[in-house]
This record gives sequence, structure tokens and C-alpha cells, in this order.
Amino acid sequence: MTSDPTQQNTDLDLGRAYTKKRRWLGEMQFGAMFLAILLYSLLGLHNWSARFATEITTNFYLQALVCWTFLWVACLAASLPVSVYHFFVDRKFRMAKLNVYRWFLDLLKAKALLFVFGATIVEIVFFCGASFPEYGWVLAGILCSVTLFAAAAIAPWLLSLFYPVRSLENPTLRERLVRLAAKANVSVGPVYEWQISARTRAANALVAGIGSSRRILLTDTLLSVLSEDEVEAIVAHELGHCALNHTRKRLLVQSLIFIAILGGIDFAVRNDLLAFVDSSASWRDLSLLPGFFLYWNLANVYGRILLGSVARKNEKAADLFSWQLVGRAEPFITAMRKLLELNLIVFDKNSEWKYMHPATADRIAAAEQYAKARGETFGASGSPVAVGSELG
Repeated sequence: MTSDPTQQNTDLDLGRAYTKKRRWLGEMQFGAMFLAILLYSLLGLHNWSARFATEITTNFYLQALVCWTFLWVACLAASLPVSVYHFFVDRKFRMAKLNVYRWFLDLLKAKALLFVFGATIVEIVFFCGASFPEYGWVLAGILCSVTLFAAAAIAPWLLSLFYPVRSLENPTLRERLVRLAAKANVSVGPVYEWQISARTRAANALVAGIGSSRRILLTDTLLSVLSEDEVEAIVAHELGHCALNHTRKRLLVQSLIFIAILGGIDFAVRNDLLAFVDSSASWRDLSLLPGFFLYWNLANVYGRILLGSVARKNEKAADLFSWQLVGRAEPFITAMRKLLELNLIVFDKNSEWKYMHPATADRIAAAEQYAKARGETFGASGSPVAVGSELG
């Protein structure tokens, strides 16, 4: 990785351009979904699919699945052009290495998982609304959050559907990370190398899963660029999320957000305020589905802003945990600079409310302040040089 200031400024400008383009593509995807739902409903396909479902089965939940399938196909078709454009943007910025065929196969797998997740949410909401008319929205909000929690628990398996995952071959690094987890009082299983370099240059590390299923995963792109000290610093941050119970706290916040969203939608259903439905006061009306899906996604945009505020505080706390666990901030600082260049995700303080992480520049600045306060001095390159002893 380069230390030339001119090149660093070029990388920052490139990162800002890429981040802005990704954000714009996300908005385009949302707009495509909105237009798909609008067209689907204006053409009366929601009523047709509801009638079709009742003709082929008498099971209400199979009927809901049939209606969801038709709506999902419509949204998928509308979003496909944006997905294709997204792929070529990634190629332009040299983030993607896949050919079109392999990219399309990955896209189909990702959309299939999203279909299953969406179907689960639909079944939960309609089951709770139909079975418990008075308080079903509360139960649905809790169950939807548990579904997200369960998805996090099986994250290592989900990742293996897209990328080869194998045991980390570096015994020295593996032992260091296991000792680090023990020092953080976090129980982890095997350490895996997550092989994504054939698809992208992006790098990442995560501690995925819950309880006995928890695993440390490191991308091969990360391992090829970061030193062992830097990898340890990044993993220490991820362990901080576990040690500080951030997953549970986010689950609680997400549950409250889902309950509030579903409470509002339930009110709309009961008072004939749901879009694309002439008159309905019951969750057993499957023509509600497009309106529900639209309101759900619109409300989750605002819910994500609230969740993002919590997530950014958690990220700052996990950063501090990392520095304290490792005993110095230098490896974290140099690792973050390398990851910024690899991942090209650059946004400023005034736009961080759109994201789940604080601005990287602010995180590095906070780490530099911590390093100076703990006796780490900075060399000519701007990187801190450790002069004090590590914390126990």
C-alpha cells in the first residue's frame, strides 16, 4: 500500500466517487422496486394473484406464498437493469473481478436468499395479523427480529454458498486470534479464510454466528495485504461487538423498530389506509401484500436511520475495545488506512447518518488521539510508533 500523500488523495477522491455511486445505485434499486409495486397494483395483478392463489390451494399460508412469489418476480424484473449497471460500475472501479456469467449466478443465489427471507417475513406478519388481531403486530415485530438474529447465527453457512471457506492455514495467526478471543472472554470456534479474491478486491473480517456457532472469518484479500498485527487489531474490533453485547442491543432496537412499523401498518389495514386496496380490515385479504411491502420498505428507510445511530455508537465503542485489548492503536490505524484504499468506501462526517459506520477519517483520528494519550509517538510517515508497554 502506498504512503505517497498525492496518491492517498487520489485514492480518497476515487473512494468518494465510488461511495457516492453506490449510494445512488441503492436509491435507484429502491425506486425500481417502488415503480414495480405501483405498476403491479395499478394493473390489478395483486387482485389477480390473490384469486389465482385461492383457486389452486385452500391453505392460507400457501396462498400468501403464491402471492409473494408473483410480487417478488415483478420487483426482481424491475431491479435487474440496476443490478447490471451496478456490476459494470464495480468493474469500472476495479472492485469486481467476475465475468458476467459468474456474476449472474451469484446474483441469482443472492436473490433466492432474499426471496426466502422476504417470504418468511410475509408469512410471519400475515400469520400474526390473522391469528391475533389485537396484538399480532407486536408478536410479528418480535418474530421478524428473531428471524434476523437467526440469519446472523447461520452467516458462516450462508457465506459458504457464495465463496469457498476453508480453515486458516497460518498456525501462528490462528493461535494469536484464538488467544485474543480468550483474552476478550469471547467463545469462538474455528478460524476460517474466506476466499473472495477471485470475485473482488474488497477486504473484510468478521466474527459471525452466535454462541457455539461463532466463527472468525478473514478474507484472503485482507490476509494478503494486512500484517498479522493489523489483522489482530481488526479482529479485536469484531470481538468487541461480541464482548459488549452489541448484537443483543441491536436486536432489541430492531425489535422496537419492527413493532412500531408493523403497528403503523396494522393501523392502516384496520382503517382502510393501505395503498392499492379499496376496502379491507383483515390480514386475511391477500391483496394487501403490495401495500404492505411498500409501507414496510418505506418505513424501514427511517428505521435504518435510527438503527444507524445506534450502530455508529457501537462501532466507536468496539474501536476503543480493540485498542485496549491489543494494547495500542497503531495496528488499527494502519489497517484502517489500507482497508480504505482496498474497499473504496469513503464518506464525510456530514453524510455518515446514511451509514452504519462512522466516517473512517474520524475513526482514524480518534485512534491517533488514543495513541498519543497512551504514549505512542508518530513518525514522519504519520503512523504512530509504539514507545510504551502494552496493556495487560
